[in-house]
Amino acid sequence: MAAFFQNSEMAGRSDELWPKQKILAALKKRYKAIDDLGEESGFAIYGVTDGDVRFAVVMAIVEGAKDKVSEVGFLARFSGFNLSQSQLDSVNRNLHISIASFHTDGDLYLIGGVAASGAFREGTFLLILEAWRRDLLVILQSMSLSQSLADAHPAARLETAMKFATNRAPEAAGAAGDLFAAYAGGARRAMASCVACGGRGKTGFPARACADCDGAGFVASPRR
Repeated sequence: MAAFFQNSEMAGRSDELWPKQKILAALKKRYKAIDDLGEESGFAIYGVTDGDVRFAVVMAIVEGAKDKVSEVGFLARFSGFNLSQSQLDSVNRNLHISIASFHTDGDLYLIGGVAASGAFREGTFLLILEAWRRDLLVILQSMSLSQSLADAHPAARLETAMKFATNRAPEAAGAAGDLFAAYAGGARRAMASCVACGGRGKTGFPARACADCDGAGFVASPRR
């Protein structure tokens, strides 16, 4: 028997299997566009289009009982979207029944699934579909936020403005700190975050300008 969760102790028990037709009926109740993509290697595959998002629902069919399902998996593949590793880590911390991962082909895969457990209940399965939908929303939102400001702001599309506003990294080691000091308060004065306000420039409630740094968030660091 094929399985998503190879270590699942419940995957082969007859009292822990779900009827394929009931799962399919619940899918059709939730989604309007479902394509039967056939069977492959012990899995029944269905393509779902939900709004503008496409994903596959994959059922692990029990060997010798094609009407029984031991697990239900979900797969969405995103190609051509920008997402950093740190954003991906944040996505995974907020997913419910899925995990997101970059594939060697460069695409981003969202994979979720549940093992059949107990008697099939349509209401419970619809909640699983809702959890999958929330996972899709999490990753879609992260990908939309990953679009850079340069893609959205009209000023960043002006060649003259972009050319003038370019700041190149200093070649000398540590020179970036000199650049920061020069901008923050004079090239000859080393700057540090204000301890009193933690660099925020404001303290208290309601927030007021920090008296130690006059609201700047930075102060001259002590000489060594």
